[in-house]
Amino acid sequence: MKWRIIAIVASVIPLIIIGALLNVGPDDILSVGIVPFVLASAIAFAKLLVQCMRYHYFVKSFVGPVATMRHNTEVRIASEFVTLTTPAFIGGEFVRVAWLNKIGVHPGKGMWIITAEVISDVLVGSILAFIAAGLAFAAQNYLIAIGIVVIAGPIFAAYMSLLILSSKTILQLPGFSLSLLAKIFGPIKAEKWINTTNDILKGLCEMSRENLRSSSFKVFAIGLALTFVGASLHALTFMVIANTTAANVGFFESLMAVAASVAIGTLPISPGGSGLSEFGIGYYLTTFGIDPLLFGSVIIAWRIASYHVILAISWVALMKLAVGKVGKSTASTK
Repeated sequence: MKWRIIAIVASVIPLIIIGALLNVGPDDILSVGIVPFVLASAIAFAKLLVQCMRYHYFVKSFVGPVATMRHNTEVRIASEFVTLTTPAFIGGEFVRVAWLNKIGVHPGKGMWIITAEVISDVLVGSILAFIAAGLAFAAQNYLIAIGIVVIAGPIFAAYMSLLILSSKTILQLPGFSLSLLAKIFGPIKAEKWINTTNDILKGLCEMSRENLRSSSFKVFAIGLALTFVGASLHALTFMVIANTTAANVGFFESLMAVAASVAIGTLPISPGGSGLSEFGIGYYLTTFGIDPLLFGSVIIAWRIASYHVILAISWVALMKLAVGKVGKSTASTK
């Protein structure tokens, strides 16, 4: 957990730097008001609950009622802490796969559920990001527009390729992987890891071939709808805080600005897109004629409400999950 603490500290440092550069102090941040901040935080938590609903729906649709809504919600919230403290927002998926494996779901099927989640996020996020990039190009805000396309484009292409390939063939690790790993970790461990990974990939591809058909259209449609609801709630967190200023920031402007922020934040440089997300949303605001230098307190307050508050909530959920595991393990040894 030490590196998680380092990641949390690292996520705060950009806020301090931004505050220093823009001469934004605690009083400026507090000037947004307690009510708007609490409301934005509540909306951010509602977004997380929508993600929990989507996760539970995918689990129930693809592998059946293997866990209750409560258990899936607890795991989904706990895994968010890992997501928010790793670069490119990855990591939480492995917590969910491990949880599913623990309750008897084959890792390949678990990876398919996670793939469905990620594909939903990539599809909705990429569409919104490309629209945001188009608006930025039209407003001659070329730097942020190119940045969005360069980052979001390859991610979209990679996941779509994975989806298509997994539905047509059984993906396996290349033959040289065994010899390469054997030189580093020894032949026994290498063979074990290769076999396990290939088994997971086989299960993932089998699930892909089984579910990428018209009969599953409803499941994916509902998943995409829930993903868009989550993206809309994310936009509302910014709109609520942004409108505490004299600027008139509507829902569409917030949706585009947040989409740009998420796209830039997926660049795997900092934990949870710290620094990148703030830069992305700040620079994108110029598309609508808003001076980001006058929006420093809003950006920092929004980041705290939409990121750090959820970070704290998910940390509590993760600790509860970890303590529960320790308690069960201790009880089983008695």
